[in-house]
Amino acid sequence: MLWLTQGTAEGDTKLNAFDNALVAAGIGQFNLVKVTSVAPELATQSPEPVVIEAGSVVPAVLSTAQSSQPGEVITASIAIGFGKGSHGMIMEHAGPGHPEEMEPIVRRMVDESFARRGLTLDRVVVQSSTHRVERIGAAVTAVVLWWR
Repeated sequence: MLWLTQGTAEGDTKLNAFDNALVAAGIGQFNLVKVTSVAPELATQSPEPVVIEAGSVVPAVLSTAQSSQPGEVITASIAIGFGKGSHGMIMEHAGPGHPEEMEPIVRRMVDESFARRGLTLDRVVVQSSTHRVERIGAAVTAVVLWWR
């Protein structure tokens, strides 16, 4: 199962802003393990948060941006490419900028990852999290990989 989520927040430090964005995304209670970007072939996308016990070690693909430049717009984007009869690929990109700048990048990354592997791309889902920094801000977009 794949659960796509996002959150933004401010904090007293970049790490606190990041942690607060994880809480806003509904994943701040997990021990997240960053994984590379392969989605299992039979994985389905869950429209609702996945019920997982707090403190669990949870694999996730993370896209994060933090900034301490007031007024700066930061964006974290993720694209999930679902394969036709194959596994999928998840690509992320983040930094200063707007979704209109980040989303084409992650789409191209998915296209390239499928082409490199000789896979057929069925569909792409893209999600972004954008934040205008007040003092110290963070944006997080994540794909949680979970199975029951």
